[in-house]
Amino acid sequence: MQVNCPVLSTAAIVSDDPEMAAALSSALACRRTYLPVLDGPRLTRPDRESEILRRVATIAHAGTKQTLLAGLPAEARDALLNKLPQSHTKVVGFGDVAVLSVDPYRAERPRLVWGRDRIGLGLLKALYSGQLIEFTDKESPRDAVPPKSGHLVICEAQEPLSEVIAANYAYALNAGLHIFDETDEVEGKALLEAFYSIDAPGVNAAAERARVSARMRELVGAVDLPANGSLTYIVRQLPIGVAFPELPATHLFTYPDLGRAVVNGFTAEQPSTRGTNVAVLVNPQKVAAPEIEAAAKLLPERKIFVRGYEGRGANVRAVSEMVDLFPYDLLLFATHCGDASGHRWTYEYRDSEGIDRRLVVDVAIGVGHTDDEDILRVTQYNRFHSLDGVDWNDPVAKADLYVGSAIRDWTERVQDKAFEPVHKEPLERVLGSAVLAMADNNYLPMPRALACEGSPIIVNNACVSWHELAGRFMFTNARAYIGTLYPVSDIEAEAVAVALLGKHFGKMLPHALWSAQNSVYGKGSDRRPYVVSGVYPQRLRSTREDVPRRIISKLWNGLRYWKERAAGVGEDEPERKKGLDEIANYYAREFPAFRERWFRRPAKHDR
Repeated sequence: MQVNCPVLSTAAIVSDDPEMAAALSSALACRRTYLPVLDGPRLTRPDRESEILRRVATIAHAGTKQTLLAGLPAEARDALLNKLPQSHTKVVGFGDVAVLSVDPYRAERPRLVWGRDRIGLGLLKALYSGQLIEFTDKESPRDAVPPKSGHLVICEAQEPLSEVIAANYAYALNAGLHIFDETDEVEGKALLEAFYSIDAPGVNAAAERARVSARMRELVGAVDLPANGSLTYIVRQLPIGVAFPELPATHLFTYPDLGRAVVNGFTAEQPSTRGTNVAVLVNPQKVAAPEIEAAAKLLPERKIFVRGYEGRGANVRAVSEMVDLFPYDLLLFATHCGDASGHRWTYEYRDSEGIDRRLVVDVAIGVGHTDDEDILRVTQYNRFHSLDGVDWNDPVAKADLYVGSAIRDWTERVQDKAFEPVHKEPLERVLGSAVLAMADNNYLPMPRALACEGSPIIVNNACVSWHELAGRFMFTNARAYIGTLYPVSDIEAEAVAVALLGKHFGKMLPHALWSAQNSVYGKGSDRRPYVVSGVYPQRLRSTREDVPRRIISKLWNGLRYWKERAAGVGEDEPERKKGLDEIANYYAREFPAFRERWFRRPAKHDR
């Protein structure tokens, strides 16, 4: 059944109070229209300013004309009020719900009274029945809301605000909603690790896939799948769709920034928007990559502009700069992916509350060259291992651990080069580091932004590339990400790429990938290494456009913007100025080179 992309509401809600966000949604949401709901900026993070700007940018990206701030801490509310247009921004509460209703009949009908759990189900019921919702302490029903189309949303009950977003998403697609209990964090990580290790010596891969899939179906519970329909899973970390190969499906993450991810996907499919007109192919030649050759042939046939990074040209510096700064719509990687070796560092310090702390951190790095041949750019991945002897990744043990200011203080102190670990030891594998092998060194994807502040589709054929990188790229504004759960052969990678970019090009991306895997592995097969993340109704598609002219315009604007940013930083901030100068230098190289390649006037002897 066809799932159409909804239009976007002219209103948006920013709230950290799920009940208030649900009540406002029940007043404002309209059929076949997506009402954006975003969580507030997390101002305790080290990148607090970016937290604010990301939400402001998402609101602007959605074309919002009215932003409602509700249930936010005063500091977050004021930070947004300082950045958003005053004429379009309003602070509201429960008392404003009826007045804001887009349908006066909703305000006149009796309200749907619901408990304080499973609020996504209550909200969707209220929307379909044309009622406002209010909450009491009674227990909520747990029956799923059946779809009115062929689409069903299956959501993990982890973040109540994610349920509100799930209900708005489902309503916009005329879909149903099933909510299942939150998966135990330790078990969830163990199931992911089982996928990661599925090709390890002595592992019966088929039996392990069957075991993990059966367990994930148990976690979801009894669910009525729509006949010949499709699914969206909104989950904390597990690729639940692998356990339900009978229907095409996509995944979204409950946290962080689910609201931003949905807006990015729906915005890209609005009428008259650009297609995936610019593709970048990355092949460091670390593995055989026939899929890159296939893509290089198929994409131009679809009128898509293709740029390639191959062999030594696919080095860490070139690729990391391109990922952040070049204006592409589709990015395809073909290389090896895996967790890097690294070190375990132990820090001892007294925090700002006067408590002596012992923090153990696992560290992996990625290394790239810079303009100075004597200086390397190092990207560092930190994974907290334990605090005061308590395993950071054990939620049961951590429940009684007082964290306080320990992590914030460490984050601030570690900027000082004099703050050194008291002990270091080597590690064969830093869990979750997920590096991609480039021609020279390991690329550790930790992008600042993607595609010159764009929202591209990422296809990563590197083995086990879905685990960590799906979340990382989606957080940085990718609108869709396709990766693998375990290694695939060269033949498989090529066959899936050919099917995705050939026969199934232009279909909804989850349906296209499902069809591609059916053709390669057989319909209903439990071998489904590829997983897609992002909203369901989005496609690979091209539109008519003067692509070189658009690229040169983006490069020129980037050059001007970053030169101005760099010029505005004083010598008292050398590290920040150096970073901005490096971005400006990228555009200073790329702009004239691209202009020479595509806009050079032919000499007389060329005519």
